[in-house]
Amino acid sequence: MDRKHYRTGEFASRAAVTVRTLRWYDRVGLLKPSQVSDAGHRLYTDHDLIRLEQILALKFLGLSLDEISQFLQKEPDNILDSLARQKEMMKEQRHHLDRVIRAIEWVEGLSRYGKPEWESLIHVIQVMQMEPKKDWWKKYYTEEQVQKLEERQKHYTEEDAMRDAARWNEVIADLKRLAEEDKDPADPQVQEVARRWWGLIQEFIQGDKGIFKGLNKMYCSEESQCKKPYGEKGEQLIQRALEIYRASQDK
Repeated sequence: MDRKHYRTGEFASRAAVTVRTLRWYDRVGLLKPSQVSDAGHRLYTDHDLIRLEQILALKFLGLSLDEISQFLQKEPDNILDSLARQKEMMKEQRHHLDRVIRAIEWVEGLSRYGKPEWESLIHVIQVMQMEPKKDWWKKYYTEEQVQKLEERQKHYTEEDAMRDAARWNEVIADLKRLAEEDKDPADPQVQEVARRWWGLIQEFIQGDKGIFKGLNKMYCSEESQCKKPYGEKGEQLIQRALEIYRASQDK
């Protein structure tokens, strides 16, 4: 790029940031001017614009200034490589936002069957706080399983998500009602709920026992941290009902 020099005000205008922002980035060592003139003016170049773009992109992703500084120490100098890496991080952020939206829609759906438990909002908060920088699925699934899930996600539309959320909301509402009625796990109504519940799980795992194992691991580690919207009685009822249902299917 051309090594034309810009004074602070010119560079701020060119980059659509404030002079105060540039001075702050200079002070904390994130973006030093390429030169300082004999008169004491800070002088920036188009090469500095590349680094500024990196800083702003990482800031948009929610990184702190300390995290940005550490990231830039190992960031590739090639602008295309840098943009490619930023794009992948943006995609992770988008997937994270999609999970948050689905969690909110899940709670909204519960309202159709009565006011949602306040504790169910904890699930939304937990999803919001999951760091998109980390590959969440890799905590529970193997690399091969993650690839399967990611490939499946490409074809999973918003309509699919809304449909599945509605089906889960319905089965959860029925479970909660039956638990409040103190139904026996072997009761035909409870067994029908167990059949629908197990069917939804089977649709997700698609016969992959490894994914099922990972799903159980995720359920125990993440979901156990918050109260289920169907309560402790509902939890005990569905677990026992599923045992009975699965045993009947194995005969």
